[in-house]
Amino acid sequence: MKTVAPKMSFAPVFYTLAQVQFNPIAQMSDYVARLQERLRRGGFPDFQAENQFELTIRRLDESQPDVQPQQHMRWSFMNAKRTEGYLLLSNALVFNTTIYDTFADFLQKTIFGLSLVHEIVELAYVERIGLRYLDAIVPLSNDTLQQYLNPSLLGFSAHLQGRLNHSFTETVTVIEEGNLVARAVITDGALALSPDLITLQLELQARFKEINGRNAVLDTDYFVVKRNSFDLKEIEDQLLKAHDIITNAFKVSVTDYAREKWA
Repeated sequence: MKTVAPKMSFAPVFYTLAQVQFNPIAQMSDYVARLQERLRRGGFPDFQAENQFELTIRRLDESQPDVQPQQHMRWSFMNAKRTEGYLLLSNALVFNTTIYDTFADFLQKTIFGLSLVHEIVELAYVERIGLRYLDAIVPLSNDTLQQYLNPSLLGFSAHLQGRLNHSFTETVTVIEEGNLVARAVITDGALALSPDLITLQLELQARFKEINGRNAVLDTDYFVVKRNSFDLKEIEDQLLKAHDIITNAFKVSVTDYAREKWA
């Protein structure tokens, strides 16, 4: 395993999540009360249950596609400040945080939640393991975004006239057994969140909520889709590999000057 990089004093990461998909549990709701009690005692007392709806479209080759609304339950277990916690679905657990400190702490909490679910539910296999980081790249004082970002991510944002709406780049690569999706969105104003994060329940840190100017959001996601027997050690090892891959992508995305500013 690679040497851990020194922790930054002003790290740009504002949201991090790990997701592990496992065999579907049709009666997951029967186990939620036990899990909620354990997590409440473990520092996550804020509990919510909610219905989610999605449309499934089938038989697209016919003139009248079959549109089926489907309902899914989702349970959230957050700390009192609503800055980190777990999302439980019938086939997945997510640990997410807006107060990321170190990967060791993040990984420990992810594995802690999975171990509780496994202890209560007895999971059989894992289908997908993913890790995702979002970083806010905001120039300090009189700096410009060009001083912080790899030129390949800037597009025409630094050269066209007028108020920028957005500039977007995305690169998808296959690394080892997984896929790395690296996106950069440049805007003028507040942070531009991905559409799937619009309903984010967690509270962002004040310094990120107050952003109002030229900025870039780096959204880096690495995931492996492969069915394996449920094994906490193997899940931990895969998340460590994912962290190394995402760290390398971040280093390519930002400049030495930026890292010096955040040190």
